[in-house]
Amino acid sequence: MTPPPLSALIIAGAGGLGREVAGYILDALAAGRLRGEIRGFLDDTDADPATFGLPFPVLGPMDAYRPAADERVVVAVGAPHDRGIVVRRLEQRGARFISVIHPLAWVAQPAWLEEGCIVAPFATIGMNARLGSHCLINTHAGIGHDASLGSCSVISPHAVVNGGAILAERVLLGSGAVITPRRVIGEAACISAGSVIQSDVAAGVTMWGNPARPLPRG
Repeated sequence: MTPPPLSALIIAGAGGLGREVAGYILDALAAGRLRGEIRGFLDDTDADPATFGLPFPVLGPMDAYRPAADERVVVAVGAPHDRGIVVRRLEQRGARFISVIHPLAWVAQPAWLEEGCIVAPFATIGMNARLGSHCLINTHAGIGHDASLGSCSVISPHAVVNGGAILAERVLLGSGAVITPRRVIGEAACISAGSVIQSDVAAGVTMWGNPARPLPRG
């Protein structure tokens, strides 16, 4: 697949994830998976990437961003709800987005990824899997065959979405969490680290344990 002819990549978020995504982009550029260069970060704080050895500037806050014709943005924000907010803010400013897939990730053919996704090193995307826009698949995470993820969902390191499972928008899987095959996970649900989901999960519920159960409120 020929990468798009881009010249400038903007990372929205200059925190730890943003710095990791910068590394993913540099590796993808070196491997010929992307074209162009990193122009810098957008961030609403006083973050200084130079402190961490990255030679890319903070270009300003997100609400001041004025996209140039040659720019594409990737959102490096780790919380699903916050990812959605940042995406909407940038969309309102006319931003255009790009997916970043690390060269050491495995993405089946066919699998479908909408714009703005991030797939980290050693992650796997199975046959006929479908990822909505702006999903984040962390290192060593696995998305099984025929699984479906809603937009802005975040899969933490070593978490697994097994075959045929369906995740709605803005679902969070903690590190090492497991969704067993064909389960349905509702919008904005949170699956705690190490939890194993063996039944469907309603929207907005936090689950924990093995077998997973709802986290008590209060």
